[in-house]
Amino acid sequence: MILKLIFLFFFHFALLFPICAEQKYSIPVWSKDRQMRWLNSHSSPTNWMMSVDLMNDRLLKVSQSHNINKLLSSAHFWDWVTQVYWSKEIIIPYFLKLNSSNDAFVNCKALLSVDGLSNKSLRYISSSDNKTKFAEILSAILADDEKRFKRYMNLAIAIAIVWDEPFPATWPHPNVNRSDVPFSNLDILSLFKFFVTSHESGNLKIGLDRLSIRELCFVIDTPVQLSELKYAQQIRIKNIKDLERLYKIIPYDQQRINSETYQWPHGQYRLIDIGLKRGGICMDQSYFAAHAAKSQGVPSILFMGQGRSGGHAWVGFLESRGRWSLNAARWASEKYPVGFAYDPQSWERISDAEFEFVLKSNGDSPSQIKGKLVLAWALLNRDSARFQSLLQVASKIMPRSKEPWQIELNYLKESDADLDQMRVFWSRWITNFKGEKGTKAKGQIELLKILRKLNLDSAALKLSRQIINENRSGRFDLGVTVASDEVFDLQRAMSWEEAHRKYKIILEQFKDSSGGHLFYNLIEPYVRNCLLDRRMDEASDAILLASKTIKPVPNSILFNDFEKLRSEVD
Repeated sequence: MILKLIFLFFFHFALLFPICAEQKYSIPVWSKDRQMRWLNSHSSPTNWMMSVDLMNDRLLKVSQSHNINKLLSSAHFWDWVTQVYWSKEIIIPYFLKLNSSNDAFVNCKALLSVDGLSNKSLRYISSSDNKTKFAEILSAILADDEKRFKRYMNLAIAIAIVWDEPFPATWPHPNVNRSDVPFSNLDILSLFKFFVTSHESGNLKIGLDRLSIRELCFVIDTPVQLSELKYAQQIRIKNIKDLERLYKIIPYDQQRINSETYQWPHGQYRLIDIGLKRGGICMDQSYFAAHAAKSQGVPSILFMGQGRSGGHAWVGFLESRGRWSLNAARWASEKYPVGFAYDPQSWERISDAEFEFVLKSNGDSPSQIKGKLVLAWALLNRDSARFQSLLQVASKIMPRSKEPWQIELNYLKESDADLDQMRVFWSRWITNFKGEKGTKAKGQIELLKILRKLNLDSAALKLSRQIINENRSGRFDLGVTVASDEVFDLQRAMSWEEAHRKYKIILEQFKDSSGGHLFYNLIEPYVRNCLLDRRMDEASDAILLASKTIKPVPNSILFNDFEKLRSEVD
């Protein structure tokens, strides 16, 4: 019986992909019809999985017979890569999670049969996404309403990308107790239906069919009860630019700042309480405005940063197709060098500058699509000798994406790469990401650590000065961080005189920067280190110098924190 099964399997495969000796490594021809015949020729999950592995092996032999430039020009090769990756990395793990039943096989075949689903998913899914949960979400939406799934496929994929992992414990921001947020045990079908119904009823400012999958991720990235979104849909917004006006309409609760009550103190954190009853501080205003946007189909993102008055929150919105405004209520006088938000796909922190940098490489751009295909091919062959070189090809094709770089970094760590190999990697990283200061600085800081480990003191000193000089304006927060690390190293080495001298130099270097970063990254930790070691003279002088350098706005968060530190020294 087993021999018969194997015979039938190879018979079906030969029918679909005839191979002769002189062309056994030729690129298999792709067509939608052939793909469906390949899918429907499998009578059982076992020979389907065997067929996927066999096709992957054939593609590997093809790739070994042709150079990468030849492969890059072959649409047939990459169409098969898409199908194999979709099957091997996403559908088969989902099938195995469902205990490999016949019903599970039917569900998987349904996902495999949806035209365009594998291609769109591969463009946007990340190697770090929970792929079995991703497939589970898509399968549930498809089974519930196949017609609407196909009509609103971008929405379904966006929900699967965002909801494959739990929301962070500090969502939406750290200034509210999690127990006060009106979370729901929201099932994804309800979320999908809410936005589809809102679209079909004309309740969205931007229709679902006008947004990319990536943009939709910033619409559906909220786990609050649907009643909250329904309330927010009633807020009248004439146009998208009205959202900044909405932020300012929320009454600012100065009394909370005066009393240093930064956490929401009113119990349930409902939009109606912020909008009509209690008002709030900047975090609450941003949360309200962002949810008003999301409920009406406008992608939005909440940023937090440090300025002259300390911490602040503001909002970014999609103004028009492909064009974001990231500065709603980002007060220019405060000199915020950077804001950080959650990326809803990974739930990692992303800066506004990095967000803009990545936006210029849209998921639907030809280079991004090609780069993701090469990356998928690399991941299908992790044990191949060409794995690292394929990652580097992907990173060259889509130079704004950090994904292939992160995978290569993990590979080097797992391979116990030596310091020289890591030095080469971070040098390449710095060159590639020279257009985005924050990402570049990450590479510079990692390289700085390696140079110090290699005892290359002259090169390390030169790089440290370069980081500080390059970030004295603009992203001065990076310059402050690197310069401050030198001070703290001196304190740990008990070189107090040299540490204090360096502290004064940094204050002078960054005196025109916003006070928040200087205070929280340099002044406060420096003074507390002095107090821990009973260096009272240095602590007192540090506070005196700081008071001449930064001028916190009275009754601001920074003013309160500065005065608290001063009282500890006095």
